[in-house]
Amino acid sequence: MVALPAISAHRRDEAGLTGLGDAVASGAEYVEIDIRRTGDGRLVVHHDPEIAGLRLNRLPYERIQELAVRPVPLAGDAMEIIAGRAQGHLDLKERGCEHETVALAVEAFGTGNFVVTTREITSLVEIKKTFPGVRTALSVGRNLWERGAAHDFAPLRLIRRAGADMVALNHRLARVGVLRQCGRAGIPAMIWTVNAEPVMRRFLRDPRVAVLVTDHPGLALRLREGRGPDGTRPRD
Repeated sequence: MVALPAISAHRRDEAGLTGLGDAVASGAEYVEIDIRRTGDGRLVVHHDPEIAGLRLNRLPYERIQELAVRPVPLAGDAMEIIAGRAQGHLDLKERGCEHETVALAVEAFGTGNFVVTTREITSLVEIKKTFPGVRTALSVGRNLWERGAAHDFAPLRLIRRAGADMVALNHRLARVGVLRQCGRAGIPAMIWTVNAEPVMRRFLRDPRVAVLVTDHPGLALRLREGRGPDGTRPRD
């Protein structure tokens, strides 16, 4: 029997600590956190490079907390909330966070209970060199105007260069043949960020998909179990 994709619950920063708690409580197998470094060297959970129009990497953590609408968790604290209830999905948003993040994750989760995703090939190479047992995935799916975006349509060479165990594919790229390439090469895929019900249904029954990343884990779990969006099962 083919294993169904695992669900990774992703919540944007505006959800704050409450959103992180909701993601953990959803029943998803993974909870995703986005990791950046502050101006005073702290690792925090934050998706965007700026807060209130100011660069996160130039602000001390105390100032970030003053500017934020909701508390910005430290990465280590977020991992402690997740650990024991779900596996970690750690998305590195910038270089320079690799070793400290993975060391924290090994302590919080154990080596086999988290995956690190990033678009930075060098970061994945460094992680594999120091932590060879840690699972990694190369994130693929830049905006078309970004440098290197053309390579995302044929990413196998980059995935292999990174030494990645999986590929983390933007759902739009996955639907234009990139998932097919990775599947033929035997590379499991994490598909992000899938929020529309029809697209969820499509990827939840695709054996090439190992993990579905979504802002709506409850809906994804119901659909995976064969229930409708309202939680009921269709009548025979």
